[in-house]
Amino acid sequence: MEKTLYFASLFFLCFWAKAQENKPYNYIVPESKIADSDHTIEVNKKGDTVFIAHYKGQDLINRSNQDFVRTYKGTPFFKNGWYRGKVQTGTGMEWEFVMAYNIQKEEVYLSNNPNMEATVMRPVSFTMAGHTFRQYKNQYYEVIYEGGSQIWKEYGCTLVFSKSGQRTGYEAEGGVNEYDGEFVKTVKYYLKEGDKLREIPSKNRLFKLFGAKSNDVKNYAKTKGLNLSKETNLVSLFRYYDSL
Repeated sequence: MEKTLYFASLFFLCFWAKAQENKPYNYIVPESKIADSDHTIEVNKKGDTVFIAHYKGQDLINRSNQDFVRTYKGTPFFKNGWYRGKVQTGTGMEWEFVMAYNIQKEEVYLSNNPNMEATVMRPVSFTMAGHTFRQYKNQYYEVIYEGGSQIWKEYGCTLVFSKSGQRTGYEAEGGVNEYDGEFVKTVKYYLKEGDKLREIPSKNRLFKLFGAKSNDVKNYAKTKGLNLSKETNLVSLFRYYDSL
């Protein structure tokens, strides 16, 4: 038993050391080519979760430092924060951390506690906030249904910069320039067929996926009054299809 634990610890230390070799992480892709040196996640008076990025740079012409702040609505993180979760390795081992999933950059940040600097990793799979993600072809997906069919969910995040230009700090609260940009999050659903992912179309177009059974599935959705824009109803539809 002690020998097994020794090799497990040795493997993890190598795994951890390799990750620590990475250069300091840039949490977002800023409009300026200056990496954010620090960030905070806050909830403002309006109740909006905001990502505040602190930038440090150097003006080579004027030989001066540049320190400035950008405030973005939302965050690039899954569920906008850090959670206690678990990481699974390719050997089947599991490790618990405080962690965050950056949807925009498809990376996972791990720390032993909130006061330690985070490490960037791309584990085989991980679980946080009750959601389990798997890496597939260099991207993470959440498997939301596994029956005869498999439904995989892809999360997307894009930082959309404010069209009105840079804020001055004198804008009225709630005005056009209140934020320097916004992290816009999206989801897509896929049907996994062998080694391929087939995007599930929206509304009535999805019934084409059911082939000869499409009328049966369509009648089921109509009888149950399913709103197919809701994830739970989408799962119910495929569960019924698999039962036919």
